[in-house]
Amino acid sequence: MISAKPQTGFRWTICALIFFATTVNYLDRQLFSNLVPFFEDDLKLGPTDLALINVSFILPYGMAMLFVGRFIDRVGIKLGLAATYMVWTIALICHGFVRSIAGFIGIRFILGVGESGMYPGAVKTNTDWFPVKERSLANGIFNAGANMGAILAPILGVKIAKAYGWQAAFEVLGGVGIVWLLFWIALYRPPKNNPKVSESEYAYIHSDDTEVPERITYSQLFGMLPVYGLAIAKAVTDGSSWFILLWLPKILVDQFHVSIDFVALAIPVVYIIGDIGSVGGGWLSSRLLHRGWTVNRARKTVMLGAAACVVPVSFVGFLVDRPAIAGISCVYWAIAILALAAAAHQAWSSNLFTVISDTAPKSSMAMAVGAINGFAMFGVAAMQFFVGRMVQLTSSYTIPFMVAGVLYLVGFVFIQLFIPNIEPYPTTRRARMPYVIAGALIIIAALGYMQYAVSRPPYASTDDYLTVRQTELKATSAPEAGPTAQVGWMQSRWYLWHTPNGKTKLELVKLDTHGHPFVEEKGVKAPKYQGPTLAQVESDLK
Repeated sequence: MISAKPQTGFRWTICALIFFATTVNYLDRQLFSNLVPFFEDDLKLGPTDLALINVSFILPYGMAMLFVGRFIDRVGIKLGLAATYMVWTIALICHGFVRSIAGFIGIRFILGVGESGMYPGAVKTNTDWFPVKERSLANGIFNAGANMGAILAPILGVKIAKAYGWQAAFEVLGGVGIVWLLFWIALYRPPKNNPKVSESEYAYIHSDDTEVPERITYSQLFGMLPVYGLAIAKAVTDGSSWFILLWLPKILVDQFHVSIDFVALAIPVVYIIGDIGSVGGGWLSSRLLHRGWTVNRARKTVMLGAAACVVPVSFVGFLVDRPAIAGISCVYWAIAILALAAAAHQAWSSNLFTVISDTAPKSSMAMAVGAINGFAMFGVAAMQFFVGRMVQLTSSYTIPFMVAGVLYLVGFVFIQLFIPNIEPYPTTRRARMPYVIAGALIIIAALGYMQYAVSRPPYASTDDYLTVRQTELKATSAPEAGPTAQVGWMQSRWYLWHTPNGKTKLELVKLDTHGHPFVEEKGVKAPKYQGPTLAQVESDLK
């Protein structure tokens, strides 16, 4: 077995290419959420509308992964990644021409299909170019590109949108991706056929290969127990991560009442620290292996530590509308907690991707990553529906944050249950594909029901609100109608209810685009509230 350092290091050039591709991938993905404050009032977007638009990206992104991984395995990394990259680049540019909710749903669908090739292609690339002892570090480096993209999205997106409009931000930043494609086409060749790879480097890349190359079927893939553990773990943890990724700009603006310029500075801080976690998590795992730790102990130690660091996220919702703690504004405490969570997520993620390469056959790596990532998107979609509904009903993110903080520990438990020891797993067992397909259809049906439940308003009309709410509150009579107000783009009105115990209940009711009423729990403290003060409302209803 050859372990001497190779004479060339072209594999790190390939790693850099994958890093920049992931940067563009997350820049394009994150751009929408950073630009929402620029157009949400014009397009009259509510929380459930945003959740639906997010899911219109997430589900095709996940479902396409079930097939794009095998596509990349068959046609090769160079052509497979280039093709999917071009699809998502064109889709992002087209965002600038959208003027409706339906338009965003359609174009986000196409973007999701295109972006589905990134992670299967990236993990397969690093599996082909790095030995096991360097693979975790390489995955950590490429995965750091996700945070770099999330850093650049608010800085560049907000700057361009303020100067030239939000449409221009999509068009300009979408065009940037074409530059990477030119470098990829010019530089990439497989290690065996690449003139820039010396014999010693090629030997080093394959120095710890032990498996016989084999291309497996879907029935063999789903017959592997680790696939289920990794898929469930990724589903619950990606649900938490994508909640923060897609909603953070809106949370900072609506809940902590900061300016869009503050957001453009705060989000990069979160993801710069996240990059440290990505590279650091990969480096630490590789370092522990060099010190003689087993693969199982090294990977799981880092992942458990990362899961523990996400727990403080559960308390972020309680920082909203609170006085300063130790003389420091609560928005800074929230940013610090979320930055720690971003670092922990990236450390977790870089090791989870490496566990996939530790357990699945190398020749079918993109297929395995695609299947696991694809299943994970069902969890992400469910979390988006949950967040949209909670915000719609409570005007608060407290409950979503409480759930998000514990999901990594849940994910770690599933990994431990399904993968007690991390090692190459035999592919002799075959799953019954009709059962796998039936399970997937049940999950899709459940998501469909969630979408129906989320979209169903609590009251069909104002008259329905007045009738049903009287019963819910056990009010003695119909309410007194108070002054009107505005919550963002929503027309609103105050109502005063009289309850049997002699007390009164003041409610602000806002109407969506279909005239469905929703009780605004925060009243005058609601984001973008415009109208009379609470004292003025009470005086008017006396």
